[in-house]
Amino acid sequence: MNAEEREVALQRMERAADEFYRSAVQIGNHPFIEFAGLMNEYITACRQAHAQGIDFSQCSKHNGMALPLHPVMSDYINEKLECIFTGAKVLDAEVAEAAFPPQ
Repeated sequence: MNAEEREVALQRMERAADEFYRSAVQIGNHPFIEFAGLMNEYITACRQAHAQGIDFSQCSKHNGMALPLHPVMSDYINEKLECIFTGAKVLDAEVAEAAFPPQ
């Protein structure tokens, strides 16, 4: 995405996160509401990357580009994951596969 496309994407991402939050609150399941926090933290990280000229749409494991995160952001993300998936601060695919081997 170019800079203008990224700005539009950020605005649309914010609207989508707001809509999700409103719907999740009506459901009344707190861990589900926490996903809104994850989305908003992702949007914050994307906005910071965009300000640095980084195309956040290319930051993924699939593309090999990491989204720059301030350490406090990682702590917040882990806090949200801990609430949603109690007992698993960091999701580890190898640990999960050992616990639940493919059948």
